[in-house]
Order: sequence, then structure tokens, then C-alpha cells
Amino acid sequence: RKMSASLANVYAELMRRYGETYTITYGPPPTYLTNITGNPEPEKKIVLVFKEDRSGAVSASKYRPTTPPKAHRAKGESVTSELDLTGSPLKDDCIVDAIADLPPDLQDLEHANPWKLEEEYQRGMPVDQARSIMCSEAFQQSEGTGSVWFLCDANDFAQTQMLQFEFNKTHFSRGILSYQGVIPAYTVTSQSLAKQHTMATGGAVGETTIENSYQINPHMTLRCSWTTSAALPLLVNLHDCEVVLNHTFRAGDCSPLTEDFLNQLRILVFIREDIVSYHSDVQQGLPRDPNYRCGTGIDMDELREAINKTMTDVSGFVDPYSNGHPEFDIEEVVQRAKVRRLTDLTDKLWELLKCCASYKDLKMGFSMLFQCAARCNIVNTPTNKNRLAEIITELANRRLAMPCLSGAEPLELLLEIGLEKVLKDYEFIYSESKLCSTHLLKDTNEKAGDADSPQSVPQVRKSLHNAVRGDAAAGAGMRKTLLHHNGVGKAGNAKYGKDDDDSGFKNSHFDERESMERVSKLFQIHCTLEHLLMIHVHLNLPNIYSDVCSELLKKSPKLVDAIDDQLSDVMDIQLSAIYVREHLEGKEPYSRHISMRSHNKFRELRTTFYFNSENICPPSLAQCFQCDEKEMVKERTYHSWLYQKIRTLH
Repeated sequence: RKMSASLANVYAELMRRYGETYTITYGPPPTYLTNITGNPEPEKKIVLVFKEDRSGAVSASKYRPTTPPKAHRAKGESVTSELDLTGSPLKDDCIVDAIADLPPDLQDLEHANPWKLEEEYQRGMPVDQARSIMCSEAFQQSEGTGSVWFLCDANDFAQTQMLQFEFNKTHFSRGILSYQGVIPAYTVTSQSLAKQHTMATGGAVGETTIENSYQINPHMTLRCSWTTSAALPLLVNLHDCEVVLNHTFRAGDCSPLTEDFLNQLRILVFIREDIVSYHSDVQQGLPRDPNYRCGTGIDMDELREAINKTMTDVSGFVDPYSNGHPEFDIEEVVQRAKVRRLTDLTDKLWELLKCCASYKDLKMGFSMLFQCAARCNIVNTPTNKNRLAEIITELANRRLAMPCLSGAEPLELLLEIGLEKVLKDYEFIYSESKLCSTHLLKDTNEKAGDADSPQSVPQVRKSLHNAVRGDAAAGAGMRKTLLHHNGVGKAGNAKYGKDDDDSGFKNSHFDERESMERVSKLFQIHCTLEHLLMIHVHLNLPNIYSDVCSELLKKSPKLVDAIDDQLSDVMDIQLSAIYVREHLEGKEPYSRHISMRSHNKFRELRTTFYFNSENICPPSLAQCFQCDEKEMVKERTYHSWLYQKIRTLH
């Protein structure tokens, strides 16, 4: 806090002296600066001095790649052929037919480039102007602790992009960041880098920290890092390095293979949203019928016939897809999950009732269902533990009068059976593909002692095949009647003003917080599946699936109250180098970050070399980023930056 406050004093002084000439900000560093310098504290605030140009629209770079087409692409195809997705349903450029409205194009563009939109408007000042401010007595005598960075136009011979002045009470510290242009990859050698560092320091390299990033696809990266004290360090190390696998899943990039499951989650989110909205309006004295907006529409006569058939049909108690194979490919299991035979009554009813076109139709659908339960001889007794299953069982046993649903009750019943059915879809995938134990899919807030409370639904099955067969007798022996649910149901619905009489029963159960937690857990499960599928397709590392599941699913889910195309989940997981060695052997890193350090008791000098296959700076930032150098080079090339920082005692 003291450091930030004192740097704020420097910012205030700069604003007073130069605020009318330059734009001066106090906040996190630009993305390109964090990438190049390898800032271990990217959220630590800095003062940035630059010129701002907001004339005209966002640069055309947002609509096309910033780096010109490279001749080495064709040559590189053989290198990355193992990572090709041709023929796979998991293509990265797929389009998902989302239920929700598409966001503005501008939001998608935020993910197209490695910089932020506001960085498009930054422009540099001449280097001489920046140096004159830094060398002024008034500036150097400012009281503060932290870094001030000046953005330069890189028009000098050294193509200086940024100058750094670091305020420190015990040390004198300055840094220079310059753009080195486009260079062939083969020129990046240990000898050339050590020579550049030695020329600046006059001494040998003391310690070198290296991080190589390999881009597996636009959303997946493998980072290999290590530290060495060798005079000429190896620039590639796939034996004893630390490996981190990073993958970002965005809901808008969902593949055709899994989009049906994500769309089911979207439906659950919309139903929950409509329930919360209805209760909120009622509390404010605005009575109305709830909305239901997720169905594609179904004829009521067809729905009545389908409900009758579902409840009385004696066929299909054995899943034809469980054919005894010991192990299945993940993609194959996901495909099978789409067409797996549903065995529980409420799971089948979810598939029918969610198709209703409106709230009126949904309410009528439940009336048909209750009439059938009361009058027909039900063959498929529900084995799930949810409120609708209880009502159907009580009606079939002639222990309950015909319910008359009102308000949000139809939506609440539909949400509960939907949450249970969707969880079973994921249980099927995880258990059949042997990814991990389905215990990891349990709601993180479940309590062992609350086995019969509505909060404990859904109960995760121990074995897929046992659950598919469904032991109705055992389930019936444990199930309590509706009367026993009143006490636990009150607390969750008290905020909506529902006063439950101990002598009555509730047609449905809904708790706003609990439902959000369960939807969030399902989204976490889906994201984990997406990460695993990408690992499977691009790296094929079955030995790590269990560890990935364990690490990701044991975390507390990020609360989700909406699933739009921008919603994302990032996986950062450590791997053993032995798993990725054969995949990366002989491949050129997508980016390299090499930091050499020499020091004695009087001074420390650090030279950081940063190489990236693409330009990470907005082309409008400086003239040097707008040339077509890469088209002239046939070899594999890098955009190159050099950052030198000297730190001496006063």
C-alpha cells in the first residue's frame, strides 16, 4: 500500500507538469510490456507516459492478422502435422448455434489479438523528449517507489520502444526496451545471446532463466521453463524443465461434438433466470405468469401420447450401448452419450417437457402427466430422487390428490429434473471413458448427513451399469413421502414468502443460491470435459486424464449465472516433461523468453531477449511494426525485442 501510494505521488507530479502534453496513466502495465519483460507481478501498478491518438476507428489490425503472411508456413506444415485437426469434429473454427443472443462483434475481437483495445490508441514520443523528462532534476527528485515507463516512437537508430525509470531509495535503476526487428529463428543461439549480454556487462553470464512456449493450437500452449548457471545455456530443454499446460475454453468456441450438452446447460440457466425474475416481480407486487422460452414447440396431442407411452412402455431396460468393451475413446463416448437410452422416468420426461413452446403449454404438459400417473398402470416407476418423482409415485399409489401447479412451480419441477438428467449425461461420459471417479462430479456443497434433503439431489451413482438397471425396490425403501420434505424446504423458499403448513406439502422446491451452485458445478464439469478433449485430440496423453480431473474438479466452481459466448475457463496444470517430450522434440518454440543476469555487490544487470512468431504490439504503436519484413524472409522467423535493466547502488 505504501509503495502504491508513493508512486501515486510521482503520478500526480507528472500530471501537474506534463498532463496537458501527454497522456499519463497509473495502473497495470500494458499487455505487451508484461509479455516482453516477464513481469512476475503483472497487476502491480506503473505510471505510463505516452501520446494518445483516438482519431479514426479501431485500426484495421483488429480485422486481419497483424503479421503479414509468411513464406515459411508451407515448410512448417510438416512440423505440426501431428497436431492437425483435419477430420476431427473438434475443429477450432466451429460455429455453435447458441440459444442466447450473439454479443457485439467488438467483444469477439478482444480475443483476436494479444493486446487490449485501449492499447490501439497509444502512440510513442520521440526518445529525446522522454530522456529530457527522465534526466530533469525535478523528476529524479520525486518521492516514490516504483516504475515510470515512457512509450517512445522507435524512430531512433536503436528502435527504442520504451524507457524505464525505477524509483528506489537504495538503488539507481533504469531500463531500456527496444524492438530488434524480424530475425530468422536459426540466428537465436546461445553464443549470440551470451555475447550481447557480455558486451553490455563486461562480465560472464551468471544465471539464465528460459521459458519456451509451444503453441499447440490458438487456445492451447505448453510452457517449458528452467534456470541454469551455465556460461552457454541450452536454449531447448525437454528433460528436466518445468512444464505447464495452458488451455482456454470459451463457450463461443464450443465444438459440434459437445454443443448439445452446453446448450442443455444454457436451458437450465434460462429456466433458473426466469424463476428468479418471476419471484422478484411477485415480491415487488407485480403478479404475472412466468416466462418459458427454451422450447422448440410440440403439439399437445403428441405430447400426451408421448407421456403415456413413456410411463407405460415396458421395453428398453437394458442400455444397448453398454456392450462390455473395457475402454472407449473419449470422443466416441461423447457421441454415445448423445444417444444413450434413458432409463429413469424423470430423465425421459425432461426430454419431452423441455420442448414445450410456452409456460401455458408447459403447465398443460404437467397436468397431462399427473392425469396419466393417477389413471394409468405405471410400468416405469421413477427411481430418481426429486420432487416430480415423489409426486408421480404418490399419485400412482393413490396417496395424493391431483396437484394443481401455479406460479413458478412448473419451471421449478422442470429445473430440478433437468439438473439431475444433465449430471447423469456427464456421469456417463466420465465413467464410460474411465476419466475419473464420478465422486468428483458431486456437488461440492453436499453434506453426507443430508442424504434425504433436496439439497443433496442429484445422488451420484457409484456404478453406471447399476444405475442404468435401477433398483426401484431399494430406492422405494429409502424414499420418504412428500410430508417429510416440508421442514427442509421452508428455509430455501422463505425469501419468496412461501409459508408452508406442516400438514401440507409443496409441489416444488427452489433455492436461488443452491440452484446457482449446481449449475456452476455442471459448467465446471463441462469445461473440464472440453479441456480433456483438447488434450486427447492434440496431445493424446491418457496417463494424465485422472490427474487433470482431480485437480480441476476439486476446485470450488466459479459461480455462473449466465452462459454467453464470452464466458471462459482457463486451465493451468503442471505436467511431467516426460509426457510432452516426444510431442515437442524438434519443434521450434512459438515464443522464447530468455533472461540473462550478471551481478556483483555494486550492480546488477539483466538482459532479457523476447522472441515471438507474431507481433504482440498493436501495429499503430510505432512505424516499425507496420513494415512487411516477414514476407521477404523464407526461413522461420521471430519478432524480436531486447530489454536491458541496470541496477546500481546510489
